[in-house]
Amino acid sequence: MKGFLLKLKSKISASPIANLFAILVSISFIIYGIYYSVSGNANFVDVFFLRCQDLFMDFFNSVRDASQGEEVYTVRHVIYPPMANLIYLLCSRFIPVTYNETDWSSRLTFGNYKEAIFFIVLFTIALLLVFYTIVYEKIKGGRKTKFLFSFFAVFNIPVLFMVERGNMILFCFIALMIYAFTYNSEKKLYRELGLLCLAFAFSLKLYPVVFGWFLLIDKRYKEALRCAAYGIIMLVLPSVFFGGLDCFVQIFNNITSFSTNTVNSLAVISGYSRIPLSLLSLFAYLWCGICAACFILSPIIFKRRWKCWLMGITTILTVPSLTTLYMWAFLLIPLIMLANDGKRTKKDYFFFFVILSLFIFTIFRFNYYLTVNSFLLYPLTAILSVTAVTDTIICGIRKLRSGKTEEESRV
Repeated sequence: MKGFLLKLKSKISASPIANLFAILVSISFIIYGIYYSVSGNANFVDVFFLRCQDLFMDFFNSVRDASQGEEVYTVRHVIYPPMANLIYLLCSRFIPVTYNETDWSSRLTFGNYKEAIFFIVLFTIALLLVFYTIVYEKIKGGRKTKFLFSFFAVFNIPVLFMVERGNMILFCFIALMIYAFTYNSEKKLYRELGLLCLAFAFSLKLYPVVFGWFLLIDKRYKEALRCAAYGIIMLVLPSVFFGGLDCFVQIFNNITSFSTNTVNSLAVISGYSRIPLSLLSLFAYLWCGICAACFILSPIIFKRRWKCWLMGITTILTVPSLTTLYMWAFLLIPLIMLANDGKRTKKDYFFFFVILSLFIFTIFRFNYYLTVNSFLLYPLTAILSVTAVTDTIICGIRKLRSGKTEEESRV
C-alpha cells in the first residue's frame, strides 16, 4: 500500500494540476455512477437542467427559429447575431421541414424525427472530438496524463450541461480556446488562425471581443486591426440571409425587449434572499465594473498570462445574464495554462480548487429547478471574483511600489 501511494504521489507531482483534476473528477464520477446505479429510475439526470425535460432545446428552438429566414428577428424576436443564426440555418437543412415549421407547443417533438436525433448526435460528437483534440495537444504531460485530463475536460458537469442544452456556446468556447493556445505560437499561420477564431467567437456571442485587449496591450496593432476586420466581416456578412443590415436594428429592439422580461441570476438571488432587485442590480454592475478594470490592468500587473485569462473570464461570469453553469467551462482555458506553468504557489492551488469545484459530479438536487452545481455557482463565482480582484489589486500595489523604489534608486 505504501509503495502504491509513493508511486501515485510521484505520478501526480510530475504534472500536479492536470493529474489532480483528472483524479478528483474521475472519483466524483465513480461515486455518481455508483449512487445512481443503486438509485435507478433514470435519476442520473438529476444534475441536468429540469432533469432533461427540455433536452437540446437551446439547439432545436434556435434551428426552428433560424429556418424562418428574416422572420427569425421580426417574428421570432431572436437576439443572437446573424453568424449564430446562419449556423443554425445550415443545421436546419439536415432536419425535416415538418419539424422546422412546428409551433412552440410542439418544440419537444424532435424525438419523433429520427433524422433530427441522428444529426444532433453526430453534430455533438464532432464538436467534442475537436474540443478533446485541442486539449490533448495543448496539455503537457505523459500520454496517460494527457488522455485522462483531456477526457475529463470533456466529461464533466459544465461541459455536459453545455452539451445537454445544445447551446451555441460550445462553438464560441472552442474558438476562444484556439485563440488562447495559438496566441504565442511561433508559426504565423497558427497565430492568424487564432485571430480568425477570436473574430468568429465575437461574431457568435460578442463578449469574447474583450480578449482582443491582449493584442493591444502587447502592441500587436496590425494583428488587432486584422482581427477587428475579420470580426466585422463575420458579424455583418451573414446578415444578408436575414434581411440585410436592417436586422441589427431589429436585434437591438429584441434585446431591449428581452432584457426587461427575462429572469437572470439576480432575479433568482433576489427571490431567495428577499433583497430588492434594484439594489442587487446596482451592486452587481458596480462589481462587474471593478472586475473589468482589474482585467484591463491585469496584463500590466501579471507576467503569467493565465491570471489575465482568469480575470477576464471571471469578469464575464459576474455579468448577471452570463452567470450560467456552462460558462464555468471557459475556466478550463486558464486552468490548462496553469497546469502547463512550471511555477505554482499556494495561491495558485486555491484558484485551482475553486475552479475545480463545479467540474465535480454531484448527486441529487434540491428541487425540480435547482441542482447542487447550479446552487454553488453563485457563491463560487463570488469567491472566485473577490479573490481574483484582491490578488490583482495587491499585486498591482506591490508592483507600483517596487517600480517607485527602482526609480528612486536610479535618482
